[in-house]
Amino acid sequence: MPKDNQVERRRGAAINAACEAFAKFGYQKASMQDIAKAAGVSKSVLFKYFGTKERLYREAFHMAADGIYAADSEARAGSFAKEDVFDAMRRTVDARMRLFSRSPWVYAFSYAAAFDADPFVHALVQAEYARRGVGTVREEAYAKIRGDISAQDAQKLILWVSQGFLEEMRNAGTTEPEMLKRGFSVWIDRMELLLTGKGV
Repeated sequence: MPKDNQVERRRGAAINAACEAFAKFGYQKASMQDIAKAAGVSKSVLFKYFGTKERLYREAFHMAADGIYAADSEARAGSFAKEDVFDAMRRTVDARMRLFSRSPWVYAFSYAAAFDADPFVHALVQAEYARRGVGTVREEAYAKIRGDISAQDAQKLILWVSQGFLEEMRNAGTTEPEMLKRGFSVWIDRMELLLTGKGV
């Protein structure tokens, strides 16, 4: 095997092992020794490739974030005029589950990163949210929401239900994309019923 391919294979194994460790233990508690062992490389090789745990985390974080952004862009490409937030959510869930099927570590890692209390990780997450416009409310997507609920409040409720569902599934060890999709689809239907006041 050419040396460049071997290096890339080892780096990839290290990033996968790091994502699993960071998802399981958080940034602070995951050790470079454990990551190296899981990746099948020495600790010195891990430091040679990445320099520091922070750089390794940053690289893993951006790979996951770029994957999620690409999936979301794929979902947006299929949008149609006057689409509501629930149709958009269904398309986004489809695209993200395809990503999670290809790269299973992205789900657990990205979810853990979003709630990691470490200041370094929190700053990375907030910078990514700002860069991608996360939290921006498109009023037209919420046009079918009941008149007594603002678009901002509907967005908060959707976020809270989504996060609660994903946390429950992660804590239960349910990471199989098709199961996540089926389960979350039920909650999208329920949120649509509650927030629009009509059946689906």
